[in-house]
Amino acid sequence: MSQARLIEETSLNAWPALNSLLYDGWILRFADGYTKRANSVTPLYTGELNIGTKIDYCEEQYGRQGLRSIFRLAQVNNIAGLDTRLAARAYEQIDVTSVQGRPLRQEFEPAAQASVVELAAWLKIFHALNPGRGDVETHEAILRRIVGCLCPMVLAAGGSIVACGLGVLQGEYLGLFDIVTRDSERRKGYGREVTESLLAWGQSQEASYAYLQVMLSNTAAQALYGQLGFGERYQYWYRVPQQ
Repeated sequence: MSQARLIEETSLNAWPALNSLLYDGWILRFADGYTKRANSVTPLYTGELNIGTKIDYCEEQYGRQGLRSIFRLAQVNNIAGLDTRLAARAYEQIDVTSVQGRPLRQEFEPAAQASVVELAAWLKIFHALNPGRGDVETHEAILRRIVGCLCPMVLAAGGSIVACGLGVLQGEYLGLFDIVTRDSERRKGYGREVTESLLAWGQSQEASYAYLQVMLSNTAAQALYGQLGFGERYQYWYRVPQQ
């Protein structure tokens, strides 16, 4: 198995849906609408059925849940003709995302004001720093379904929490998720401190590789992760029905 495909499978496990359905090589994931990643179709391989028939089936299943039919297309899966077929059905491409990784060879040091907290406390902090993200209870239900070791990290400065992030360790692979800095505290290096603290935690747990996902439109985050030695392994994007 290629490393890119291993990262793809690991990242899907690191952000589970509340319910899922395997359909002729495609995974339909449902999580009450919380994030596109947990509420979309990820085609893993071509399967036997006609693509048009499969798209119809997916649209029906998401419609029954009161959700839009969203497709998450990754370069590593490369289902021939699917992206074109979706475009022809007026699905627009959004949120092109770079999946990046790096070996954990150098030693990272945790920030002095970084700490690991209970998941319930971390969720309150994350949603306070990132208001409007979605339902806290659904978010918690997703995180508690993860098979792996979690690291809910927060960073304090000046007596208050200014940033947070989540590490998910599965085997030797550490995934970094939900790295957020308070709006008023950006461009002060806190995002870097949280990221390095999560990497240090991963190394303490014998992780040998780290990966993360960053949208191409987020140039500031891409620059930061590049400075930390991350490089692109592949891209994915979403196809969503035009409104």
